[in-house]
Amino acid sequence: MRVPYSILNQYVEVFDIDPHSLVEKLNTHSVEATLDFFGNSEIEKAVVGKILKTQPHPSLKKLLVCEVDIGDQKVVICTNDKTVKEGDKVFLVLAGGRIGDFPIGERDFKGVRSQGMFLGLKELVGVESEGVFKFHDDSVKEGTDVKKLLGLGEPIIELDITPNRGDLLSVKGLAREISALYGRPIKKQTLQPKEVFGNEIEVEILEPKACNRYRAAVIRNVQVKESPLWLMVALWKFGEAVINNVVDITNYLLFTEGNPMHAFDLDKIEGKVVVRRAKEGEKFVALNKKEYELSPNDLVIADDKEVLALAGIIGGLSSAVDENTKNILLETAHFDPFTVRKTAKRLDIRTESSYRFERNVDIENIPNAQSKAIDLILQLAGGQLTTLKEEYPNPYQPQKVKLSLSKYRKYTGSDISPLRAKEILDRLGLETTITFEGLDEKTLKRVILKKLAQEKGCQGFRLPTLKEKEQGFDGFLLCKEEEIPVIIGEKNISLPENGLKVNYRLTQEGLEIKVL
Repeated sequence: MRVPYSILNQYVEVFDIDPHSLVEKLNTHSVEATLDFFGNSEIEKAVVGKILKTQPHPSLKKLLVCEVDIGDQKVVICTNDKTVKEGDKVFLVLAGGRIGDFPIGERDFKGVRSQGMFLGLKELVGVESEGVFKFHDDSVKEGTDVKKLLGLGEPIIELDITPNRGDLLSVKGLAREISALYGRPIKKQTLQPKEVFGNEIEVEILEPKACNRYRAAVIRNVQVKESPLWLMVALWKFGEAVINNVVDITNYLLFTEGNPMHAFDLDKIEGKVVVRRAKEGEKFVALNKKEYELSPNDLVIADDKEVLALAGIIGGLSSAVDENTKNILLETAHFDPFTVRKTAKRLDIRTESSYRFERNVDIENIPNAQSKAIDLILQLAGGQLTTLKEEYPNPYQPQKVKLSLSKYRKYTGSDISPLRAKEILDRLGLETTITFEGLDEKTLKRVILKKLAQEKGCQGFRLPTLKEKEQGFDGFLLCKEEEIPVIIGEKNISLPENGLKVNYRLTQEGLEIKVL
């Protein structure tokens, strides 16, 4: 799991924390982590350009001569990528700049002087791409510095997640961990989850134990196209390929919120959506263009005609979203980890989605994650949300777990206060209350005397003899060569000059002692 610093900072403030020290703290307290940096920061004079005009080189047939607007001037660049066309935006290094140790200068191509070089993604961010990288984001202005625009050199935290820490498989999850480690608040998200409405699609769950929550959103009249550059850059930082704006949004939410989701082309679905077991020998062609033979152990999403997806693992080619898609069905669900793991292993399919479902995902975050995806789709692809259906046959009931503070201290060797323990658990998203169960009077007196001795700098305490107890004394502090008698509570007993009368109360912060 790769977590970019800039996206992590959207959830919890980390810009003032040295990335090396943060990684060291994560290794000590939470999870194995290493530090990487995004892209190639060893680049100079790289800017955004817009192709104004292209024409064949007058004598070199393999070359295209391009006039490029870089904001404050126009330059000429020669390229052998014949797919570059008018209106494309590109990244280029100007003459006098460099890529790593390779200097870029003006170059004469039989009478045409090229004033720089176009760039592919490989040189910039290490992503394989064919030829010159081209994009069409109107918000990115010509002449913009590429190094700043892409965040080249940005710290990336790489996590090696153990099977029991599936909660860390998202930016949100890591932010919670950092919040607890550093005592910092999680940045509030203002989004209000969308309410269920409409009846355009029928959803039926035939296997409620394997799929105990399924939300389906119908969004009509979308325009599937290239994602804006900020979204592409975010996915590159996560190590994910870009596909189109709708699919990229689902992948972005997978990494940020931890909830995998899938977009189907609604017009390719026949009848209702059913979550069921596969039939013996049923065939399925996945998005990777491979055909799989399924068994009744496999959980699938299907319509009245065929299998649309392997639940929690991979979508089907027949219902894929492409540039011709106009209406989509956005699925966000919770699938049983064992079921997903068994199918993924048998069919040898490993995806970011299956990796998370195998380690369990937050079933209660489904409405929040899906609502964020819907808002982004409406923003970047247009359209209208016309139906939001949900099947949730057995709503999740949080388990109540009791943790004895004394046992915790014994197991871990950590002398933590009740208030600090509550603060850490609350920041991890575990709503916690402090109770004082099983605290009898004798134990309570011992606790009060021990705490009072520590506060007064005494060596310890002793309990009263039978005679001293009859006199009303609750104990004695052992301070150097002096014994200080102690009375606990509102007793009408006269004390020696060196005696202490104390009262107490139990609060969420722990035991409070007040000397009267």
